[in-house]
Amino acid sequence: MIRKIQQSLRSALAVLIWAFIALDTLIVFLLIASLKPFDRNGELGYRIANFWGKSIIRINPLWHITFSGLNHIKKKTAYVLVANHASLADIVCLYCLGKHFKWVAKSSLFKIPVFGWTMSLLGYIPLKRGKHGSIRDSFREAQACLEKGVSILIFPEGTRSRTGDLGEFKNGAFKLALLTQKPIVPIVIQGTGAVLSKGKARPAASVEGSLKVLPPIDTGRYKDDDYDLLKTEVRDLMSRELARS
Repeated sequence: MIRKIQQSLRSALAVLIWAFIALDTLIVFLLIASLKPFDRNGELGYRIANFWGKSIIRINPLWHITFSGLNHIKKKTAYVLVANHASLADIVCLYCLGKHFKWVAKSSLFKIPVFGWTMSLLGYIPLKRGKHGSIRDSFREAQACLEKGVSILIFPEGTRSRTGDLGEFKNGAFKLALLTQKPIVPIVIQGTGAVLSKGKARPAASVEGSLKVLPPIDTGRYKDDDYDLLKTEVRDLMSRELARS
């Protein structure tokens, strides 16, 4: 009997969480859409999106996400930000960095009603997997953003991990960092897989997670074609951090 009551409460809480996220996302979309003509550099839109991420985490007293190392990210420096990826909740957490950045994300996400529309309004960069022309265009767009002083955020694994283990990294983020000579900032997220992982349709009622920003890596000490060495260094740093948990 007690177990059934607990399950009912968790289901009710999950419904409330989804309802709040949906309403919050809709409000953010409407705000960004209405202010778009006045937001030439995208900073205002990002501030609203940043509020969206923080509000989703703070509204739920059962979600305990700790943040550390945020001081490694400087306001007036453009970075290539790379993070591991186990859950859609990672996206919410990354909006709490307090840094204006553009996502490089798979093009299918841009087709999601409201959420995808908001991504388009914010000028995020779509990527069609397996299409070389799209990859080339996305790379050039990301390069242009970095050269204008806007950071780029990429999940180097390319997709969410089903197990939580760190997958193999693709080369794009590291080639981009070397080409633009921008520092790479590794970001390690833990515990979010319980919220909304790949193949999971419902957020967990209680989550203990963390986001840690590691010190920037100076890409100036690498040669232009040393992206494989840079990729290995970044992955090793993130893997060791994940192993500490």
